[in-house]
Amino acid sequence: MQDPRIRLLATVILSAAAWVSLAGAILSLIWWMIFGKAQTSIRTIRSLILILLVPVVMGLAAIWSGEDGFSYIIRITAILIIASWMYAGRYPGELLDVGVWLFGNKTGFDLGLIGELSMSSLEVLARETNRVSVAIRQKGKRLSPTMIPAVFSGVVIRQLQLAQERAVVLTLRGYTSGGTHCPVFVSPLKDRIAGAFCCAVLLFSLIAGDFFIISGSTFIV
Repeated sequence: MQDPRIRLLATVILSAAAWVSLAGAILSLIWWMIFGKAQTSIRTIRSLILILLVPVVMGLAAIWSGEDGFSYIIRITAILIIASWMYAGRYPGELLDVGVWLFGNKTGFDLGLIGELSMSSLEVLARETNRVSVAIRQKGKRLSPTMIPAVFSGVVIRQLQLAQERAVVLTLRGYTSGGTHCPVFVSPLKDRIAGAFCCAVLLFSLIAGDFFIISGSTFIV
């Protein structure tokens, strides 16, 4: 998907649809396979297991307590997959483009810049974590729970130092707030069709979920 506006909007709409009902989650996954071409930023099975570990545990706990934990697992899984699809398709500067397009060169520029710096920090954090893992394997060791605080505290401290360095650079260049930016978007027909279908997914999710059931029951009462 080439248009970041439609991609970000689709992420929000499909996540909402997946959260509202199980049918919405299933339809969101179908949309992802058709229009998103099953693209994801998750590269390994191990990463997928780690990402899904928390919702699976929470879902099993809900099942154990007599709640609908299966639906919870499917819905959270769909939300995480849609988020990974959005992240895999992003390009540097798209949050700044969308922010300026939505809110202008003052507020939008600030929000877009914050978003870009945050995404850049996440990418650097992922690379540093991968390097640490490689270094541990080269030493013939495994990452144990006792090593996690010592290893990742160094990574976090490095990120804080990098954030301070960026703040100093922006200050030295005279940045206070706002800026001038002229975003250009490419919005092909297939992106618009995909956006229209994600709106249909949300509508069907609301119909199939508890929203209209609760509203209808209230109206009848």
